[in-house]
Amino acid sequence: MHEYLNYKFEDTADFISTFDEMPLWSASFGLLLFKHLKLAPNLKVLDIGSGAGFPLLELAQRLGTSSTCYGLDPWVNANKRANQKIRNYGITNASIIEGSADNIPFADSSIDLIVSNLGINNFEQPDKVFAECYRVLKPGGRLALTTNLNGHWQEFYDVFADTLVQTGNAKLLSNLTSHQEHRGNVKSISQQFSNAGFSLIVRHADEFKMDFLDGTAFLNHNFIKLGWLASWKALIPENMIKSFFPILEENLNKLAAKSGTLSLTVPMAYIQAEKQ
Repeated sequence: MHEYLNYKFEDTADFISTFDEMPLWSASFGLLLFKHLKLAPNLKVLDIGSGAGFPLLELAQRLGTSSTCYGLDPWVNANKRANQKIRNYGITNASIIEGSADNIPFADSSIDLIVSNLGINNFEQPDKVFAECYRVLKPGGRLALTTNLNGHWQEFYDVFADTLVQTGNAKLLSNLTSHQEHRGNVKSISQQFSNAGFSLIVRHADEFKMDFLDGTAFLNHNFIKLGWLASWKALIPENMIKSFFPILEENLNKLAAKSGTLSLTVPMAYIQAEKQ
């Protein structure tokens, strides 16, 4: 009944061949990026955390061949997928580099524009990444990123917190709070730009809704299992996981029954800064 508890991610070429279903999530953030990003000719562009090629390849095509775009990601199978798209689409101004954003393989002051769509929450050392971005950007170069914010899926996390209390695990609430707050807010993320020496020039906040029929549909959704389930299970002692999650699922279903769907809020931000 609770099949999602048996889920285990396997990073294979077969898996990545169907990964294009996942940009349904990243597209909302990517559209926010394209809404506010000012295009210009003759740019040398770097997309950090380029994954399977979005928004790198879309940006390369929108800029045209006067610009050169590079994707940087350590994910081997995703890079293979992105390279396959480059070949299939006949894109001549984009290429993939296997590597990490905390050690960007470009010379000082050599890049005009760096973008990152949802990358910041995946950086293990964000301060080092911001410092590296500052190093490789030319004076006047821009760093533009999108991210989800603290408050992401708040309706879900409220039910999670209530379920912890219900099951006698109120002592674990601090773990849940820390898990939520690692996403930061517009102010804290802006401070990371400033700490690295950037001057902020654009900040936009927005949000959208993701609706699921109920908690069962939500927890069994492939992207939820891929992107979040392991981190939620890590908040619960291992010997309690099989008893806790069915109660959480039931509570989510009760919430969905009140309004007809489980409707979850996703706050997001676009932040752009410049190297002086």
